[in-house]
Amino acid sequence: MTRFFLLLLIFSCSNENIIKDFSNDKNYSVETTTNASITHTINGKLKAKIDVGKMERFNKDQIIYLSEGVKLNFYNNNTITSTLTSEKAEIDEKNNLLKALINVTLTDKVEKTLNSSSLVWDRNSDDVYTKENVTIKTNDEVIYGSGFKSDSKFEKYHINDVKGNFSFNVED
Repeated sequence: MTRFFLLLLIFSCSNENIIKDFSNDKNYSVETTTNASITHTINGKLKAKIDVGKMERFNKDQIIYLSEGVKLNFYNNNTITSTLTSEKAEIDEKNNLLKALINVTLTDKVEKTLNSSSLVWDRNSDDVYTKENVTIKTNDEVIYGSGFKSDSKFEKYHINDVKGNFSFNVED
């Protein structure tokens, strides 16, 4: 009887290791969606819509990974006010942030286009910002800087370390 119990104990330990090896704690995808759209509303009014090629959620964090092309349209009264595009993005659900990555472009619907390597949209404050280098092109200007902050409409913005070609209207 003692031998049987000892053999059972050894076998049980061996199985436990096999189970641990099989069900390790690696971060694996628990949800994958292709050609998805995500809408963000405030009080029932459309504020933003994200179209993405691939969306993945993993088991260990509160981050949704977007890839294969990301397009984020910002709205005011159901009209697009600006568009942010990138190759990839990450949605931090805990902090309500979307971080656009790789070939990031922000355009308004009038004349401005911003290019950067990354850009963050804070859903709580509705600010768009980065500490990275930016280039803003308009019909008659090219502005360079590092660091950028704007509202999602890309109407009023602030750039640090500004350089570029500017046009000024001088009144007599």
